[in-house]
Amino acid sequence: MKLRLTILILCLLMCSSGYAFAQEHLVIPATKSDVAGRGDKEWKFSADKVVAENDSEYVQAYGNVTVRSGGSYIKADFARFYQATKWIYLKGNVKAQWEGDFYEAGEAEFDLNNMVGWLKKGRVFVAKPHVYFESEFIEKHNGATYSFKDAKVTACDGENPLWSFESEEGDITLNGYARLWHSKFKIKGVPVAYTPYMSLPLESKRQSGFLTPSIGSSDKMGFKATVPYYWAIDDEKDLTVYGEYLGKRGFRPGVEYRHSDDANSKGEWRADWLYDGKSYDNSADGSSVFEDNGMIRPNNNRWWVRSKYDGYIGSPDWQTMVDIDMVSDQDYLREFKGGLNGYDETREGFIDGFGRDIAAADSNNRISTALVAKSWDEFSVSGLVQYNENLLYRNGNNPGDLNPTLQTLPEFDGFAFKQQIGDTPLEWQGDMQASYFWREYGMTGGRFDIHPELSMPVTAAGITFIPHAGVRATSYLMDSFENANSTINKDSSQGRIMADAGISAFTDFFKVFDVGSGPVVSKENIGQSSWTKMKHNIVPRLDYNWVQDQRDQDELPYFDSRDRISAENDIVFSLTNVFDRSLSTVVAGEGGEAALENEYLEFFRFRLEQGYDIDEASRSSELSEYESRPFSDVMGEVILTPYNFVNLTSRTWLSPYVGDITEHENVLRVFDDSIGEVLFGYDYLRKIDEYKRSQATDMQIVRYGAKAFLPWGLEVAGEFRADLNNNQDLEKTLSVGWKQQCFFVEFLASKTTVDESYSVNFNLVDFGVF
Repeated sequence: MKLRLTILILCLLMCSSGYAFAQEHLVIPATKSDVAGRGDKEWKFSADKVVAENDSEYVQAYGNVTVRSGGSYIKADFARFYQATKWIYLKGNVKAQWEGDFYEAGEAEFDLNNMVGWLKKGRVFVAKPHVYFESEFIEKHNGATYSFKDAKVTACDGENPLWSFESEEGDITLNGYARLWHSKFKIKGVPVAYTPYMSLPLESKRQSGFLTPSIGSSDKMGFKATVPYYWAIDDEKDLTVYGEYLGKRGFRPGVEYRHSDDANSKGEWRADWLYDGKSYDNSADGSSVFEDNGMIRPNNNRWWVRSKYDGYIGSPDWQTMVDIDMVSDQDYLREFKGGLNGYDETREGFIDGFGRDIAAADSNNRISTALVAKSWDEFSVSGLVQYNENLLYRNGNNPGDLNPTLQTLPEFDGFAFKQQIGDTPLEWQGDMQASYFWREYGMTGGRFDIHPELSMPVTAAGITFIPHAGVRATSYLMDSFENANSTINKDSSQGRIMADAGISAFTDFFKVFDVGSGPVVSKENIGQSSWTKMKHNIVPRLDYNWVQDQRDQDELPYFDSRDRISAENDIVFSLTNVFDRSLSTVVAGEGGEAALENEYLEFFRFRLEQGYDIDEASRSSELSEYESRPFSDVMGEVILTPYNFVNLTSRTWLSPYVGDITEHENVLRVFDDSIGEVLFGYDYLRKIDEYKRSQATDMQIVRYGAKAFLPWGLEVAGEFRADLNNNQDLEKTLSVGWKQQCFFVEFLASKTTVDESYSVNFNLVDFGVF
């Protein structure tokens, strides 16, 4: 009787407090005080035993306690819930899931309104990204932020993770980053590195933090270690600072600043500097990296400044481009080709981001340009300044006051696009250029050059004929004829007029062949495909070009190739065959119904081309030394892409006089994102001595490359380049990588004609950066 009375009183107390209680279940209704967006949720208790105490100020639950709300839950051996504040205290085997994240602790306390609280002997798993952290005491704050002391942070599964950071103090903000103070980086529990402070991004979008370090060694540089720090300034700007230590050479800091202020502008500005512990003032010095170039490098201060910028002035219609490429000496880029802040990485980034290349690493001319341009429907104008840095005249290699390098300061260009003249069949186009050229030593002055051209397309019997004729007028206004040869006319004002003409004729034949029927459209055939049609185009083309032979051009000032226009009297014939195929595939359409989808691909192109030089055929001079050879080499080009994973590009030139191949360009690539790729390249130049061309020696360069994705997360890649004629290996590179659930490690070995180096690169997966 007493037991029944106790249960009845307990039920009355629970009902008067707003709870619904039935056997071992309890419902906590939502209240208006709940956090916005969560106020419609209620929590449901279940336990082996539920007891209300202290006039129902709190409820205690014992044994297999589970508290649920939607997809979130909390489990423990014991729980005490406070009605007024909705705080819950938990003890013993505490486990919780809250919006996809998981918690484990010996003790914990949470505010069920917003899940702020603390965990003792706690462990938290954040699903996105895949990150664990555990500590003796963890506090969970508003805004999905955690703070802790003496914590371990890792992205690896298991009780003994492959790698982890153990930090005295830190905090983590989800969708942000982890900040750790006084951290040890451990591999399988063994400390391998220490840092007083770290910032680790916790998601794939741009976040500030330390990037993956690079560690290695080199014969020339000694031990190498590079640690970059990335600063995401805002959505449009970021800054990367590189700190590179070279055991034999010193400290080489670098910086990279990128910005994209709007859809029409972006820039990348990079610089690095080294006070080199080594220099040489004798070209035969053993310290020289390139003893065969006959140059010295006495400078210890070494640097490279480079940039690309695309933007506008005032209005997006006035497009602006800036390219900067300035370096301290002739050896710098060849010595620092690799690495996170080296030449190869810079060049690849510029090409991918801006579509513009920079000069080769071994080029002694570094060109910087600033360009402004605007286009209309029929015209465009542009202006530029260009500075050419000649490294042959730096660091005492040659006297600076005898530097003949040409500088363009400035140049203005105008272009008239091809357009019809009124209602006539005539079309016209043209270009003009006004430039001022300056040298430290040599001729300086201005040049104005204009070249209008008329054409008249005509189509007859399926053949298109385009005759064209133009005239070039050039005038010079000179300041100096310093260092001019004896043939140059020294008049301050002079000019030329030249004519040119030609005609192009081409047509296009094609036929479409049925090569098979498409797959039957049905749900059972979804994914099946087959070739259905093939189109064959044949395009013969004949071009004749004539440019007046202006022999007295040798008397004009010389700045660039526009001052010496070569005479032409050539006929060029080409025949192009293009094959396209149609691939029909059964795909899942709307509502899951099967549908037929067609894909078109140019899978084969074959072109033959040969020219005939009329002037060479009638040449009478030097016939005893050089016989007349008016026919050019026959060029054959093949571009083969039978599938999306195979590509062959091959060009071969065959001389009708030598009876052999004079040049090869071949690249074959087979690739698959899940398997790897294989690459083969072969370039060849034959030794030849003719009236109009000369190649001093044979040259054969082969290139092999392969990359394979193997089981167990292994990746193996290699590249080999060799000069067959000189029996010299140009480059041998091998890399072995191992990718697991929480890391990627790569060992890289490279040997070139300059250096031999080894490095180890780490990438902590799911942190994205180190």
